[in-house]
Amino acid sequence: MDVRTRRRLADMKVVQQQAVELFTTHGFDAVPVERVATTAGVSPVSVYRWFGTKEALVLWDDYDPPLLAAIARHLGDRGPLGAVRDGVVEELDVVYDRDRELVLARTRLIHAEPALRAAATHGTTAMEEALAGLYADAGMGDDDARRRVWAVVAVGVLRAALDTWQRQDGRESLADVVTAAFASLEVVAWTA
Repeated sequence: MDVRTRRRLADMKVVQQQAVELFTTHGFDAVPVERVATTAGVSPVSVYRWFGTKEALVLWDDYDPPLLAAIARHLGDRGPLGAVRDGVVEELDVVYDRDRELVLARTRLIHAEPALRAAATHGTTAMEEALAGLYADAGMGDDDARRRVWAVVAVGVLRAALDTWQRQDGRESLADVVTAAFASLEVVAWTA
């Protein structure tokens, strides 16, 4: 990653942190993008260029590329769901140390605001597509439908884990909550 890209990502993170603080304090609907820009010390044009929408100020993150790479590394020695579990847990160790409070605040906002929940469905669909693609690239599953089912299940478990974690106010490590959520699939498989 070149210097310019690193600088842009760092600036985006600062803007996002300011936005999340403002939305948490004053409410998502009460804070216009212009106020976020002013508070963060950038122009509204930059905010729209970087994020595109007000919802993306909360939803954006740079976690997906390393997360997908970690999952891909685990596909060689794990099943499709185990690879997601282990890849996510591996990456959460890094993210949790660096951004725990921001992730918790973002997750709370997403669960509290209908507009953010609706916008988050696009990210969910994109992650499902990315996982199905990883499974296909790894030669897993004998058809597209099976790979898509695995991807939908994996993303559903991750969503449930995030929801549980934020409802518990982040008291337990997110990696532990994710691990427990995937373990619950074993119970479902035996009772189905």
